[in-house]
Amino acid sequence: GFHAGRMTVSNVGDSRAVLGYRVGGDDLQGTPAEEEKKEISSEGDIEFVDATGVKYESGSIIAIPLSDDQTPYRKDERIRLEKSGARILTIDQLEGRKPIKEDVEDLNLGVDIDTDGDMPRVYLKEHNYPGTAFSRSLGDAVAEGVGVNGEPELLTKKVTKGDEILVIASDGVFEFLTNQRMIDICAECEDPLHACTKLLEASYEQWLNYELRTDDITVIVLFLKSGKAD
Repeated sequence: GFHAGRMTVSNVGDSRAVLGYRVGGDDLQGTPAEEEKKEISSEGDIEFVDATGVKYESGSIIAIPLSDDQTPYRKDERIRLEKSGARILTIDQLEGRKPIKEDVEDLNLGVDIDTDGDMPRVYLKEHNYPGTAFSRSLGDAVAEGVGVNGEPELLTKKVTKGDEILVIASDGVFEFLTNQRMIDICAECEDPLHACTKLLEASYEQWLNYELRTDDITVIVLFLKSGKAD
């Protein structure tokens, strides 16, 4: 939501919010706009660099996640669930096709794409269900007993001039598209409706490249007026 010049994101589950931020020439030198990017980081300062460490040029639009997918890929979520009595297994592990490992390989969702399709899931201690691929949800009475609860993670930040695009989408949209790819698609569009259409088309195409089905692909796109000013 938006209030008094700030945006607040409250997230439960594996849908995602991503900001498209346009880097200005002054921002690269450490201006107040860059300080806003530091504000939204839970790990410390955010530099304007890509996944390989290369600095973005002035005028580039970069993807900044405003939420962190709550899934068993996250080590902190796995620890929390296991303390509540959950088992974390992939389907192949559950059915004996792969060995059970003590830990799950971390995946940086939004940057890394899981093309294997056998993601870690949450199971009860004595039963082979429910098998949720998310670690938090609303109203899941079975999984709630092993830690899959509805407690949200909150982020609030000031809306800055460089904030141009906001994407809110279900996990199916992000399954095979990185955060940066999503923002790049939106940046090429004339309006939010056009952006939504192109994102859904790109997501649908990628699903059919890897699967014989599609997951839920629902998306909202906002072009922020603050980013279009001046």
